[in-house]
Amino acid sequence: MKNNWIRFLAGALVSVMLVGAFAITGGMKGGKSTEGLLYQASGLHPDGEMLVIDGQIVTCEEYLYWVDYVCAYLASQLPDVDWNAAVSEGGITYGDYVKLEAVNAAKRFAVTRAWAEQAGIALTDGDMAALALQRQELVSFYGEEGYQQQLSLMGISEETFDGMLAAQYLNSSLQAAYGPGGSLYDEEAVRAYAQEQGYASVYVLTLTGENAETMAADLLERWQKAEDKATEYAAMCEELQQEAVGAVTLAAAEGDPLSDAIMALELEELTAAIDPYGDGACYVILRTDLDLSVAADAYFQQVQSDRLANASVVSNAKLYSGLDVGDFYDRMTALRAEMQADTAGDGHDHSADDATNAAGEGAADTADDAEPAA
Repeated sequence: MKNNWIRFLAGALVSVMLVGAFAITGGMKGGKSTEGLLYQASGLHPDGEMLVIDGQIVTCEEYLYWVDYVCAYLASQLPDVDWNAAVSEGGITYGDYVKLEAVNAAKRFAVTRAWAEQAGIALTDGDMAALALQRQELVSFYGEEGYQQQLSLMGISEETFDGMLAAQYLNSSLQAAYGPGGSLYDEEAVRAYAQEQGYASVYVLTLTGENAETMAADLLERWQKAEDKATEYAAMCEELQQEAVGAVTLAAAEGDPLSDAIMALELEELTAAIDPYGDGACYVILRTDLDLSVAADAYFQQVQSDRLANASVVSNAKLYSGLDVGDFYDRMTALRAEMQADTAGDGHDHSADDATNAAGEGAADTADDAEPAA
């Protein structure tokens, strides 16, 4: 397990370090605030400027939140982790990895904020209502005092926490803007991307059993004769007791026999793929007009990936280099345990897990990405 982690981290570090230009400067503000556990654990002022990403300031508070987040996950996978131990031949340590991954996490939020600002996208009334409801649900669960204690356990202000949640709504609005009818939708670009990736929309009937091949041939002939192909598809699904899911949009998969059969079709052409996988299943396929909304979502993800890769990242040299991850996390863990012990008698669970997850789910997929290879 540990060896798998070391191999994974060594490879991940290369990709992390290559994501965007990482410049270092000493001309950024160090801050003055002394509030919260993050300050007590690190000595860094929460309002200090740790990073500037695409013109967006990432405070020490926000950055240290992600350092703590990544540390907690890594420690859950390697309980005996030595933060100063090297994980690559270049001398990169676990602590270095955590700092870089925290930059990566903060980058997603900062790039989203910068992107939305550039595109003229702001939180809608619906977004504000959803944020208010999300807060109310947490308050209903913990109580107002308990909710504030949850934030204290994470070491962050409600303003910072709300800002991270708001970025997730901005990201959703950006994605919608890149879809058909959106303010940033570029049909020509989406079609070009879809063609490059081999996207196709198809109706598919799946047939199994001893008579699958014969049934496929019969249904193919019947479908070819039908004037209204979509209506005929629904009727055949009902007869076969299959769910009529409608047209599905797929990207070409190299070396996949069913994919090859689909990509060989012209628009509105039908075919029968007979036992392409050697498991007895046969497929009758109709290629139809491309669903651009699906391709647009994929195109948005590509644009987002490009923006992250090309983001400008500037770090406060003094603050960044002076942070000792091991010392910080040990102190943070001890301070959090002390605070939990002090509040243990009030009837609330102050683990901070629910509040942490609310922001962490939309981060850099740090935990999902950090899975060791099997």
